[in-house]
Amino acid sequence: MSTSHNHQSHTHGHGNFRQESKSRLLIVLYVTAAYMVAEIIGAYYTKSLGLLADAGHMLSDVGSLILALVAIWFASRPPNPLKTYGYYRSEILAGLINGVLLVGLSVFILFESYQRLSDPPEVKSLPMLVVAVMGLLVNLVAFKLLHGVSKESVNMKAAYLEVMSDLLATIGVIVAAVIMLTTGWYMADPIISALIGLMILPRTWNLLKECTNVLMEGTPGHIDLVKLRNAMLAVPGVVEMHDIHVWTITSGRDAMSGHVTINKEVPAENVLSSITRIAQDEFGINHTTFQVEETECKGTDTCA
Repeated sequence: MSTSHNHQSHTHGHGNFRQESKSRLLIVLYVTAAYMVAEIIGAYYTKSLGLLADAGHMLSDVGSLILALVAIWFASRPPNPLKTYGYYRSEILAGLINGVLLVGLSVFILFESYQRLSDPPEVKSLPMLVVAVMGLLVNLVAFKLLHGVSKESVNMKAAYLEVMSDLLATIGVIVAAVIMLTTGWYMADPIISALIGLMILPRTWNLLKECTNVLMEGTPGHIDLVKLRNAMLAVPGVVEMHDIHVWTITSGRDAMSGHVTINKEVPAENVLSSITRIAQDEFGINHTTFQVEETECKGTDTCA
């Protein structure tokens, strides 16, 4: 049996990424929490469901950012005899929890919007607009800070989606405030709020699917298992490959195991070096474990 992985460089790079992510998350957390308090006060004063929905988004953001920071802390802890992979999966769990929170928040917004459609209250539109514009500036800062690191981790992607949904929600609140301020049509508040709730669901569903696939140890979506197997079968000396498993430990860290039947006339170390290189260089799998079985080959087609 052979195990091969590029652990040192990956761990170092992942550690640098986490440190950068942590710094950006802390800035976003402080700014978001401060504005959330202001928006709750504004929602109470103006009687705006849109502001209340956006404040709920901010509250969800604060919770998700705290979860993301906790996940980064857990993930930085070294492996031990009880957790041989360390705590990398905590990032995936944080992303899953954030997704569930977003779904619950969307349902709440839709319910409140439905309740208000029959009798929309009068909303103080000008203060609502001022608070919403402030929120837009806050969300733009957070959006900019998290955009560059959102593609490297499901955990950071979840936080990024939270901020992006807030950005869309704030734009909706601004639109509703302008409509009510210029026309006095207070139905705009629950309608825009309902649209905000509906816009969140598709992105959140994709996030939940991704997290669930990781936790169920499904094959990563970016890896074609058939192409991977065929590429390894093309290596001279490889007769057969079976019991192939590819899964994700955490974002950017995939693993593979499998049984390889090789021609005993070919040096096993050469075959293992070739298939390991294929897994790492062509498919980005940085942790591989192969069990080697030797066979005596007589057919030149399968044992070349």
